[in-house]
Amino acid sequence: MNDNDKKYEAWLTTIANTRLLFNRMEELEDMFDIQSIHNNGMKRSFPTYERMRGAFRDLMVEAFEQTNYSVYLDQLLIDYKKAWEFYKHKLARRTNPETIPMDLLNFFCSPNMGDTVPKKRQEIFRMAAEQDVDFTILLLLQMKALPGYDSKEGDVEDFAVVYEKVMQLLENFSGSGVFEVPPAINRARIEKNKTRLMLYYHVLCILNVYRSFTKKMNMYDLSTDLKASLLPLDLEGIWNECGGTSQLTRFWQFEQTESNACYFATLWKKDADNNLKGIRYTIFCMEGDNGNMVVYMMHPLSMRHRIEGKAYSDIDHAWYTMPAPESLHPSELPLKRLLPSSVWKHEINLTRVTDEKTLALYNRWLHKDCVVIDVYEQDRYLFLQKLYAVTSTHLYISSENEGEYFKVPRDSREGFDRIQIGDNVGILKMGDETYLAFDEFLLYIPITDSELKKYGIERVKGIE
Repeated sequence: MNDNDKKYEAWLTTIANTRLLFNRMEELEDMFDIQSIHNNGMKRSFPTYERMRGAFRDLMVEAFEQTNYSVYLDQLLIDYKKAWEFYKHKLARRTNPETIPMDLLNFFCSPNMGDTVPKKRQEIFRMAAEQDVDFTILLLLQMKALPGYDSKEGDVEDFAVVYEKVMQLLENFSGSGVFEVPPAINRARIEKNKTRLMLYYHVLCILNVYRSFTKKMNMYDLSTDLKASLLPLDLEGIWNECGGTSQLTRFWQFEQTESNACYFATLWKKDADNNLKGIRYTIFCMEGDNGNMVVYMMHPLSMRHRIEGKAYSDIDHAWYTMPAPESLHPSELPLKRLLPSSVWKHEINLTRVTDEKTLALYNRWLHKDCVVIDVYEQDRYLFLQKLYAVTSTHLYISSENEGEYFKVPRDSREGFDRIQIGDNVGILKMGDETYLAFDEFLLYIPITDSELKKYGIERVKGIE
């Protein structure tokens, strides 16, 4: 038996014994239409290298599709074995094991890097990080939601109870200042296929949310890092999802904002009654890892939710990725969604429209032939960067009244002492309401006497 034979046999055996993809052996047997795997094992059930490789690849595709095209089964098994070996030697026999899961979350996901975690545990967790041990698997092993890599426990009974126990832990973990109850937890709870694989997948998504918003010291650091990674692309113009032709009755209109890395992207759809309905998204393009670009897309409702202090829901935003374009004037944007969503499309393949006839058709729809409807017109907003001066004690934001400034104490809110010229501080208008906007802190203060007084903000005629 060569190494490949051994590798595939070992992986298939682990998948079967740990009930990783299916809670019952019968379900795995049904997939392959082989009802004797439980008696004969993998080597007899798939006697040739080709059949064994084919069986594993079938399961790999199954796992990939179940997890919204994000989990590679071969890499998961490698990480699973590594995490199990670490867990056996470093965590399995620790005192007070019931407190370890929360300590793991505090260490890996909280802004203070787990200062509240006992020092001996910190040393173990730091060792896990240095050895690149999969934190998600480690957490699930500690909660007995995953068995040992060499487990032979058999079919899984009442897994929904264990599944919910993990969700409760994650919900109790106050790891985010933005998501009161992450939408990812809600999606995990309504998952119909509650298996160990899907639990791993959902926990991975939830922890990615926590780490994205809490690994930084605060929201200001996160915003600063994002601004530094923004890509100034030239996207203005008309795009569509049918290769630049006029096959579809929908298209995208990109408009430059004040920032050269931020666009309004309106998706227009023409219906049979000659109504042209549009939803205006806001998108940011930024550098990603491994030569990729990341596109952050905000729904028009997201700014209203920010202002009202509501927790984000699935509709509010989405992250997409694509290979970094070779030119600042790309002709294609093959976007693939990064995180799971029941709202946002998995892929948006955009092509810049250059055909004159197609452009003329779309322009007629926009300016002549159709009734143009902005679906979220009431949620349109205008942001004006108005930070005029920064002193040792105050921020001065230009008012709409000439010669008038809002004088904001730098000690009125934690983090204001770090604000500097160039930050997204200014005036935001939505409908009839006007706000002092501090984008880096997701803070929007209504310009009313009572709200200004709450923060010690004064209207002044000059810089003091």
